[in-house]
Amino acid sequence: MTHKPSLTRLLILGHALVLAVLTVILALNFPPEIILGLLVLELLVIIIFLRVLLKRRNDQISIVAKRVGEGEQSLRFPDPGWEEFDRSGRDLNRMLDRLDSTIGHLAVHREELRLVLSSIEDVLWSQSYEGALEWVNEPFRELFGAYDPLLKQYYWEVIRDPSLLDCIRNSDSAGVKQSQDIQLLGHSYILSISRNDSTKRKVFILNNIDAIQEAAQMKKDFIVNLAHELRTPLTAVKGYTEAMQEDPGGEHSRYLRIIQSHTERLIHLISDLEQLIRLESVSELVTRDISLDAFFANLKLILEPELAEKGLYLRIVPESGMSRLVCDPYKFEQVFINLVQNSLRYTESGGVTIRVRAAEETVNIEVSDTGRGIEEQYLPRIFERFYVADPSRNRSQSGTGLGLAIVKHIVLLHHGTISVTSSVGEGTTFRLGIPLQHLEVLTEHDQ
Repeated sequence: MTHKPSLTRLLILGHALVLAVLTVILALNFPPEIILGLLVLELLVIIIFLRVLLKRRNDQISIVAKRVGEGEQSLRFPDPGWEEFDRSGRDLNRMLDRLDSTIGHLAVHREELRLVLSSIEDVLWSQSYEGALEWVNEPFRELFGAYDPLLKQYYWEVIRDPSLLDCIRNSDSAGVKQSQDIQLLGHSYILSISRNDSTKRKVFILNNIDAIQEAAQMKKDFIVNLAHELRTPLTAVKGYTEAMQEDPGGEHSRYLRIIQSHTERLIHLISDLEQLIRLESVSELVTRDISLDAFFANLKLILEPELAEKGLYLRIVPESGMSRLVCDPYKFEQVFINLVQNSLRYTESGGVTIRVRAAEETVNIEVSDTGRGIEEQYLPRIFERFYVADPSRNRSQSGTGLGLAIVKHIVLLHHGTISVTSSVGEGTTFRLGIPLQHLEVLTEHDQ
């Protein structure tokens, strides 16, 4: 380890030299004025030396501190060159090392927090206890267009909705954490509020719960519709059974046919429910390469009795060169059976056309009919279980109400998409898109 010069030793040697000179002067009987002058000169030299040394060291510390404050966290204090300042220099540099490490960690955490906050789709903002907006995210800016990041604004200058303003004002007298439902611009939200007394800040989050309420309503509708679907045939069976009991010797063949019809309807309903539950709980497909010509020929054979009964046609128009497809043939067959049967129920003349064409990465399929069509307001909910687009339709002629829900789940199992368009009086078209690449991967896996 290199030994640095010592200021203390230098001063001691200097004093010793001066004392030696004074001893010689005293021995030579110099006048007292000369002796006093030498002492004053020694003192001035020491003071000037110490001042210059300390000023230089102070300037070094000041320059480094200023540059560190301006953002140069990697800068360190230079070697002072004197033993007395060496320890303080090392201590200051260790402090800067820890400060640099702390700032680095804070920068990482700040970036992580920024990414988390920017990924939140809910409306989020913080404000002071006085009401000044301190920070807002992008959804807040989109919802409240009056916000200007270049201005210091208070929440009542940006937020105009009376109910939300009342909630914010009432948060002053509430607990540290609170939440409440609120309606804003035609949407449903949960407003969550957190307070921090140490920083005198409040954080507000508006969670959009439209999807939750829609799901809850769909659940209620499902239960109501299921109860209706079960009650109707059971009521009929009960009524005709009681009629047969009241007249045990009468001709009951008509009653038995009606009971049998409603019993079959219940069996079909339960079967469709079981199939839908299986589709939702099982995510595996048994895929293989099939011939489209053979597939559609078999489909026509299955549907021929229903087509002949109503005098309607089924046309299948595959794209030239589109002869094979990788899919789960049983589930895929169920898709077309359900779609065609759905079309046949509401088509009195004409028929159904299936078009198949290959795109770059998907197989696009259209199933269109010449039926009565569906009003646009009913289309968004057409794939819900038991949903009846036209309340005037006769349930006895409209199946179990689960066919399109089953179709959607099978398409989703194939990682595909399905949509519907319709014109009243002109017909309805269902469009399916099945990705080719995904199905090929499934085939290799299954083999």
